[in-house]
Amino acid sequence: MILGLSRAVVWVVLLVPLLLSSCRTAKSVVASVEVKPSTFLSHASQLKEDRKHSPFLGNWHNPDKKVTAAVEQTKKIYIAPVLHSYVRAMEGTIPKIEYGSKRRDRNLPALARYTRKKFIQVFKGAKVPRFTVVDEPDKDALVLELSLLEWVPNTYTGFLVREVVDWVTFDGVATVALRGTRGVIAIEGRLIEPKSKQSWFEFADKEMGKMVLILPIQEFFPSGQAHFAITEWAKQLEEMLRTKPNVNVKDSFPVVFWNY
Repeated sequence: MILGLSRAVVWVVLLVPLLLSSCRTAKSVVASVEVKPSTFLSHASQLKEDRKHSPFLGNWHNPDKKVTAAVEQTKKIYIAPVLHSYVRAMEGTIPKIEYGSKRRDRNLPALARYTRKKFIQVFKGAKVPRFTVVDEPDKDALVLELSLLEWVPNTYTGFLVREVVDWVTFDGVATVALRGTRGVIAIEGRLIEPKSKQSWFEFADKEMGKMVLILPIQEFFPSGQAHFAITEWAKQLEEMLRTKPNVNVKDSFPVVFWNY
């Protein structure tokens, strides 16, 4: 019966039990993804997974109950311009040859602007918004500060190499074995309580190109994987801030039908 299933479906069937049995994020189990925050975060060394509520790989919550109480009374949020000065050197032979580090660096400001625009769009478009998004810093507004940490753009060569390997073996082998050919993006962020100016929540996360079963549209755009991940992060953070701490905000599955 298994032989009659498509190779992609077989992969899904094999991965589901692993994901359901693990207390770690899907990407940390299946994709073996780790994130190393920079000095942008004051509590970078204290970040850890929090599967009870957060889909992010790294999380830190301020233990001061007074700061949390102040945040709970806050009704506005300001999303600051996104930094890209902490982005690390690009890795991967194929991305370096095809796309190039200098070209990547030239496009970082545009990716940072896109990140801010997407977070603002998601927070403003929430069905039941927790916050009102303000356009300028406000003495009563929570401040969301974001910083891009890594970015490896998609490449046509990497996509073609993975397709050939999957064709001569079976679907998913290239996704797992040829990590250096996949798009990568990492981000870190912090929420600042406006009265005390203290950091209330800090997080970091990293996403690699997912295994796409049907329409790998993002593979045809250098920033496709990055845009997809940024949109997911914005939705996840908005949901985390809107819901109670006992609500599990789920991470996205590393295998998807389409990705744009």
